[in-house]
Amino acid sequence: MRRPHPRTTRNRLLTLLALAVAGLMTAVGISWAAIVTDNMVPVGTDGAGAWGCRVDPDGGDGSTDCWTDNSNVYYYMDSGGEFRLEDVDKANVRSALSTEYSPTHLAIHYDADPVFSGSAETDIVYQEGSKNLDADSAGVTWCNGVGSGRYDCDQQYIRIRGYDAYTKGRVCHETGHAVGLQHGSASQPSLGNQDTRLGCLQTPSAPGDHLGSNNKDHINAVYPAP
Repeated sequence: MRRPHPRTTRNRLLTLLALAVAGLMTAVGISWAAIVTDNMVPVGTDGAGAWGCRVDPDGGDGSTDCWTDNSNVYYYMDSGGEFRLEDVDKANVRSALSTEYSPTHLAIHYDADPVFSGSAETDIVYQEGSKNLDADSAGVTWCNGVGSGRYDCDQQYIRIRGYDAYTKGRVCHETGHAVGLQHGSASQPSLGNQDTRLGCLQTPSAPGDHLGSNNKDHINAVYPAP
């Protein structure tokens, strides 16, 4: 769903944030910064998302190149048919969104009447299943309808395998992809995919992984508070 006002340019916000962090560290003698790498679309001039968001096939193409197009994020959990979530899966979705993403600039809303066509679709649809997932993938995120901005997706799907795979950490991970976050190997400077500073964007993710400060700061730099 489209926000009512344009997003502030991300690079300028990141520059201002970096300057503010640098100033704070100088003033109080802190030797670390929250932002440790750029792992948010677009990464550099030729990294993830540099050519803009595009529609992916069902199950994705192994690349996540989009932002969700709304600071007010409306989500739906599939409640019937092949990709229906179990109650425990729904609880993990709610927990990940409320504890990890609601404290950022993203305002999270459940869409009980989801929209699957047009220009104001439900932003994120969560599914349970393994259809079109690679054998070594626990979950996948893909865009099925681009928005009006270069990096915007109007609707994204998150599909995670059932049973023990549908953890809070995995929901946090795939939701991170839906808002534009990347793995360590796709970041600049590159990090190991298991670098703990990536929070739940480590791959493979662990059930108890949290979003982490690096990812939170990137989200807040891209998405204006609604």
